[in-house]
Amino acid sequence: MKIKQLAIAPLLCTLLLCACGIMQSAPAPEPTTAEHKQTEMYVDSAADEYALSCEPADGGWYELPVDFNTEEYAHIQEGGFVLTRTRPLSTVSADVDTASFGNLMRMLRQGYAADEIPSGAVRIEEMLNYFGYGYDTPAAGEDFAITARIGRCPWNPDTELAVLGFATAPEAAAADVGSNLVFLVDVSGSMDSEDKLGLLKQAFSVLVEQLDENDRVSIVTYANEERVVLDGAPGADRDRILRAIWKLTADGATNGERGLEMAYELAEKNFIEGGVNRIVMASDGDLNVGMTSESELHDYVDAKRETGVYLSVLGFGSGNYKDTKMETLADHGNGSYHYIYDVEEAERVLCEKLMANLVPFADDVKLQIEFNPAEVKAWRLIGYENREMADEDFRNDERDAGDVGPGAQFTVAYEIVRADSALELPELDLKYSEAAPAGESGEWLSCSLRWRSFADGQVHEITRALGEGDWSEDPGDDWRFAACVIEAGMALRGSEHAGASDISSARELLEECEMSGGRDRMREMFDLLRYSDYAIMD
Repeated sequence: MKIKQLAIAPLLCTLLLCACGIMQSAPAPEPTTAEHKQTEMYVDSAADEYALSCEPADGGWYELPVDFNTEEYAHIQEGGFVLTRTRPLSTVSADVDTASFGNLMRMLRQGYAADEIPSGAVRIEEMLNYFGYGYDTPAAGEDFAITARIGRCPWNPDTELAVLGFATAPEAAAADVGSNLVFLVDVSGSMDSEDKLGLLKQAFSVLVEQLDENDRVSIVTYANEERVVLDGAPGADRDRILRAIWKLTADGATNGERGLEMAYELAEKNFIEGGVNRIVMASDGDLNVGMTSESELHDYVDAKRETGVYLSVLGFGSGNYKDTKMETLADHGNGSYHYIYDVEEAERVLCEKLMANLVPFADDVKLQIEFNPAEVKAWRLIGYENREMADEDFRNDERDAGDVGPGAQFTVAYEIVRADSALELPELDLKYSEAAPAGESGEWLSCSLRWRSFADGQVHEITRALGEGDWSEDPGDDWRFAACVIEAGMALRGSEHAGASDISSARELLEECEMSGGRDRMREMFDLLRYSDYAIMD
């Protein structure tokens, strides 16, 4: 908003500025967090820049600063320890999203203090899955490989930390058939900045360079109304596609409903049997016309899964970012969700993460862990709070779950309380439950993975037992790095299960790790935190 310079007395000028609450000398308001039933509305104190003086800006206009933002993050209820004898099963949907880590990096670069970050923005599973690990690769003819490491929990001497890594085969069966891609681009007024539409153009330029004559590209934009910019252009015609992308401009409201409808129509029109059929949506998530609620978006993309068209989501920008809507679209559109905060991240996401999950490989990937009550007193799933499933849905092949591409990885971690641990937990007074018999097998848990293969359309399942043989005093570099990420995530969200961990102890773990697989970004995060006003830092 701007105020035209007026020929008024200095006193009147002062009164006007005070009324607007923008005097340079006025103290910045404290950050506040208002929790609703499902959403956290975060007020950004870092945006409160009271730099206005009585001298007008160029052109005779006074700039009124934005003193709060409207970013939205879903409330996360962190899971606690569960007694094995009352609930031996843990069932989750696979997740290859990385958006949370990218968004956290953006906040820290913008000057957020660690304790100003909304807890709903910290999803530990997405922090874990942002990085690469040296997991085993599947044997010939197999879709998945499971890598398991268990060691003494760094933040609690009475528990163990189990890190389970899942990796898919690198082959992309649909690559030779071709891709039918629809770029769905938000060009509403809220996207008119370099960190939004400007960065989006650079990001899509990276993706276009990876296409060839087998691919088809369509571009749909949406603001007040939707517009088809390209309809099935050959992927090899890069100049034409790039010209269309770089000509995009932002203005107007955000009618995501019509944009989504048009994108699905084009994707179905240009459908490639046996190939990749995917919408890549790029937005700040600030949908304000048409479908605007998470429930409406959920129902719409959920129904569209039957078309065979996948939906991946790329997030951009700040201030009005709607993480809740972006995550809903990706989770229920059979796609992945990533956040892009600079050009280097665009290259990493679009060359590695998105491309790894662009080609359908395994649909409805579910994980179920069965803990042995004779060996494990209690367990706690770390992260994945919004990915937990009913135990009976593990073998219900009608229930949707996560989708994983070729050459992809995802990580799941559990904090485990052994049967002989000194850790005291609240007991339940159960009439019919008796203490579990002493175990003889040495198995702590059984890990089952179930998925539908894109190659043959059949449902497959593998199971691996884990126990004493998987425990080690030194579980290795990948385990140590995963523990570092978990500690950092628990500290940032103020976890009640953080124990003796904090940002400093997490940083110490990083110093013991090899810096590969993009781990330099974790070091950058610690460097940014070092200069924040977070009380637990050095």
